[in-house]
Amino acid sequence: MIFRSRLPLPPVPQCDVFNFIFHHSRRDYPRNRVLYSVDGTDEQLTLAELEAQSRRLARALRSHYGIKPQDAVAIFARDKIQYPIAFFGALAAGATIALIPVQASTVASDVARHLQQINAQLLITDTDVLSLAEAASAMLDGQVMPLVTLDDTSNCQYPSLATLTTNTTYCYEDIFNLDTPEAADSHTGFINRTSGSTGNMKCVLVSHAHFIATLEGTRATIPANTSPDTDTWLSPLSLGFFINAKLNMGLNILLGIRVILVPSKPDLDAASTVELIARHRITFLFVTPPLAAQLAHVETSSSKTKSIKWLLSAGAPIHENLRTAVSRRFHDIPLSLELGTAETMLISMQFDEDSRAPGSTGTLVSGTEAKVVNPETKLEQRGWGPQHAGELLVRNCLARYRGYQNNDAANAAAFDAEGWFHTGDFGYLDEKGNVYVLDRIKELIKTGGGYGVHVSAAELEEVLFMHQAVGSVVVLGVREEGSQRDLPTAFVVPKGDDWEKQKMGEVQEAIERFAEEKLTGLQKLTGGVYCLSELPRKGFKVNRSALRELAKMQRGCTTITS
Repeated sequence: MIFRSRLPLPPVPQCDVFNFIFHHSRRDYPRNRVLYSVDGTDEQLTLAELEAQSRRLARALRSHYGIKPQDAVAIFARDKIQYPIAFFGALAAGATIALIPVQASTVASDVARHLQQINAQLLITDTDVLSLAEAASAMLDGQVMPLVTLDDTSNCQYPSLATLTTNTTYCYEDIFNLDTPEAADSHTGFINRTSGSTGNMKCVLVSHAHFIATLEGTRATIPANTSPDTDTWLSPLSLGFFINAKLNMGLNILLGIRVILVPSKPDLDAASTVELIARHRITFLFVTPPLAAQLAHVETSSSKTKSIKWLLSAGAPIHENLRTAVSRRFHDIPLSLELGTAETMLISMQFDEDSRAPGSTGTLVSGTEAKVVNPETKLEQRGWGPQHAGELLVRNCLARYRGYQNNDAANAAAFDAEGWFHTGDFGYLDEKGNVYVLDRIKELIKTGGGYGVHVSAAELEEVLFMHQAVGSVVVLGVREEGSQRDLPTAFVVPKGDDWEKQKMGEVQEAIERFAEEKLTGLQKLTGGVYCLSELPRKGFKVNRSALRELAKMQRGCTTITS
C-alpha cells in the first residue's frame, strides 16, 4: 500500500536553487528588507546586498580559482554576516556546496577528513577558525587547498570575500543557470554528510531539484500565524548544519524573514537562547535534542519567551514527556517534529492537530510517498495502522534521491530501482498519511530467549525520563558476548547539579531502583544504568557507538558490537 501526501503538490522544480530563491519563488517584498543581523553589533545584510555580493563572489570564484559547475566548495566558518554571501556565491558559480559545521569539539582532523572525502577544490573559512582550517589543509595528501576568509584582518594572508568582490563586477547573465526539470534533477547542488552517529559517515548527493522540493515541503507546513513582515528567527546552531541552512538560508529568504546570527557561540545553551529570544523578540526557534533537554529544566519567566510562535525539532526522536516539558517553558506552544534523514532531507512534519496526534512524527510533506515493508520478509504491508508496522520506505515524486557519493555498496543496500529509500525506521502510517516512528530498527532491542522479542528503546527512555533526577537518557541494546543477547542498557545525564561526582553514585542507585519498579519482564534494564556528566555526540546526535564501547569497557570486554 502506497501512502501519498495529502498536501498540494508543488510544480516540478526546473531551475537552480539560486534563481529559485531570488527570482522564481520568493515572496514579493522590498529589496531593502534586512534578512540578517548579528547579535550585539550593527552588522546587517539586505536582500539586495545579499544577491549583488553573491553574484560578484560567483564571478570571482570562477576567475580567481577556476571554479566550474559541480566543483566542490566547502564552507567551515562561524555564523558571520558574510556566511550567506559565501553560500549563495558558491551556488551562483555552479559549485557543489559542502557545509562543515563549527562545533566546540571540532578538531583539524575532522575538517581534513571531510575535505578529503568530498575532494574539495576550495575552502571558505573565517579568521576565528583559520588555524583549524590551515591545520586541516596541511593534512591533505599532496593537495594544496586554497583558502578564502569571510572576514578581513590586516595580518591575514588569505583573500577575504570583501577583497574578492570589491573590484568585481557582474552581469545577470554571467552566473550558473539551470532551466529544465532534467537539469535541476541531475546537477548536484550539495554534498551532505550523514551524522555517523551509528556507523561510518557517507556523503549524500543532493540535487538542486531535491533541495527545492524540500523547501516547498517545509513552506507548506509553516504555522498559519507566521507574519513575515514582523517575525524574527534565531539561528541557534551553526549554519553548517544542513537543516539549519535550509531553514535560515532558504525558507527565511523565500518569506522575507530576518534571522539573528550569533557568531561568537557555535552551540547556544538554554540560558543564552532564552536571553536572545527576549532581546530580539524571536518568533521561531529550531530546538536540537540537546537544547531541548536543557530547556526542559531552565527556569524562565513567560515574559522572556512570549514572542515565540513556532518551535521545531529534528535530528533525533524526542519523547512525549520531554516535548511537554519544553512546551511548558514557552506558554504551551507545541514542540513540533520534523522527520528526515541526510538521504531524504525531509519526510514528514507536524503542522496541525492531526499531524500532532500522540506518537505521530507528522504528516507526509508535499511530494512524498511512503510504504511499509515487513523487515523480515521484505514484503509490502497491505494496510495502515499499528498492526501493519514495519520498515518505512520513502521516495519523492518531485526529485530523485541521488544516493551516496562513490559508494555503490551503500547505494545498493539503501535505494532500490523504483527510487525507494530504506529509512531504517520501524513504524507505520495512519489513514491520514501521518507517520508513526516507533524506533530505529537498529535500536529495537531483541530480549528474551529463543528468537527473542523486540522491545522499543524509545519506550524505555520515556519511562526513565519520568524520574525527577533524569535530565536526558538514551537506552541501547548492548551485546553480551557470552550469551549473545542484547541487554537493554540506560545511559543517563542527571539534571541540575546532580551530575557532580559526589552525588553521581547516589543518583544512579535511585534511578536503578526506579527502573526496577517501573520496567519489568522483557523491558527490564538487564544491562544496568550508567550515569554520565554528558552524552557523547557527533553533531547534535548521540554517538551510540561510543556509548556501547563505554558499556563494554565497564564489563571488561573489548569487543564492540553495533
